[in-house]
Amino acid sequence: MTRTLDYLKNIAKEHGSAIALHENDVQVSYEELAVAVNALAVALHMNDPTPGSRVALCAVNSLEYLVSVLAIQAADKVVVPLDPRADLESLHSLLEASLPSTLIVDEHGDAKIQCDEDFKIRFSQFEGLVRTYRDHSLPLPL
Repeated sequence: MTRTLDYLKNIAKEHGSAIALHENDVQVSYEELAVAVNALAVALHMNDPTPGSRVALCAVNSLEYLVSVLAIQAADKVVVPLDPRADLESLHSLLEASLPSTLIVDEHGDAKIQCDEDFKIRFSQFEGLVRTYRDHSLPLPL
């Protein structure tokens, strides 16, 4: 379950404050990346603890997109990538076919897909999720 997260934590121990990702004026260290991925993985697990459940990701490529993919994997979930530039009918067909337990969106995906608020995690919520879950851990696999 935690191979992705274990790998990130090991890299964070070795490289700590070294820059792992850089986008525009934002730099993310290995340590910050591991904390963010862990926090989102814990939030996903708390939302749906079922291993192998699906998480839809409707966003353009960004730092948050990468954190989302890594967190979905760390939480032992399946990524369902959705293109926010796709037409509404296609997006809804994919959502109906995949039946994700959670939807992660950027502002483009949020505007496109209307659903129950408890079902959706917005990129804008990531900072709060990190503050809330930064010291939590995923349960050990059985």
